[in-house]
Amino acid sequence: MNILMILVMILATIIFFGLPIWNLARLQNKKHILWAIVPIVIFISLFAVANIFEAAENDFWYKIIKPLSYYWLIISMMLFAVSVGWTLLGYAFKISPKKIFWLIIISTFIYVGIAAINGQRIVVKDLDLPAQNISRQYDFVHITDLHSGSTDRVHAQNIVNKIKPLDPEFMVITGDFIDEYYATGYDIEPFNELDFPIFLITGNHEYYLENGKINEVIANTDILLIDDMKVVFDELDIIGVNELATVDQTIAGVGGIDPNRYSILLDHQPKTDEAIRASENGAELMLSGHTHKGQIWPMNWLIKLQFKYVSGLYQIGEMFLYINQGTGTLGPKLRVNSVNEITHIHLLPES
Repeated sequence: MNILMILVMILATIIFFGLPIWNLARLQNKKHILWAIVPIVIFISLFAVANIFEAAENDFWYKIIKPLSYYWLIISMMLFAVSVGWTLLGYAFKISPKKIFWLIIISTFIYVGIAAINGQRIVVKDLDLPAQNISRQYDFVHITDLHSGSTDRVHAQNIVNKIKPLDPEFMVITGDFIDEYYATGYDIEPFNELDFPIFLITGNHEYYLENGKINEVIANTDILLIDDMKVVFDELDIIGVNELATVDQTIAGVGGIDPNRYSILLDHQPKTDEAIRASENGAELMLSGHTHKGQIWPMNWLIKLQFKYVSGLYQIGEMFLYINQGTGTLGPKLRVNSVNEITHIHLLPES
């Protein structure tokens, strides 16, 4: 991590955690610097303690402290967003500090409530794509970023219940299927109810865990991990990019892309240079996740600073890139301006 990144993280921590609470105190005529320092210390301490309990595999306390740290993170960002809005309006319309204080408090509660309701929703999005090298229509499902651990078995069951009526021919999962060391096969067991092939690649969160954890979790399922592999499904070639590999390495390792067949590339992170290389190598469709579309505002602004392609459909050369918003959430089930998405893709043969 370079010095610039460290400075950015320090600045972001001050802005998102210290500033909103200090602003509330200021509105109450309590401008002591501790109102800015204490929220930052709480945030850092929660994550530090969570890491200690994780290392000790103390499930009881880890499952309490880790969610608290994520709630502190996300709600602080939401409080920041609300504070900026009402503070600016207060200056513009000369609203009293006392009223601004309560408007911020009430609006934050409403914001969190809306985010909690929306965070439970699972939305199916249909996507029609023209395709060469196929003689018939193919229908399949794309999910990503389930984050089993952050999400539970009930969420997995709700996803499966949404997928069943779609009757797809197969399903692809573009990484971050699990994100906690205590995730087990029980948590993702509902996927055993699906009677079609399921192809999975790793995301960054699989590599935050001990080596082989993902294999252990899916051991008693029909889910096939296809990192660094090409699998054939009728007229389709499905290529899985390992999170630790590049597009070029993966494509070279599977013998290249056959220009006479339809190639689907699964790559967890929609990095610009990787998407361009996928297109230049001849892939016709690249599917990704990772971004969660920011999950909440203002996180989506930060995501846009890191990724050119954030969510939805893009065309890069002759290739389509589609980025699913995430079928689960990282941390609390809170979403604003994004949804838990199941993408139902229809490949339509060009006449």
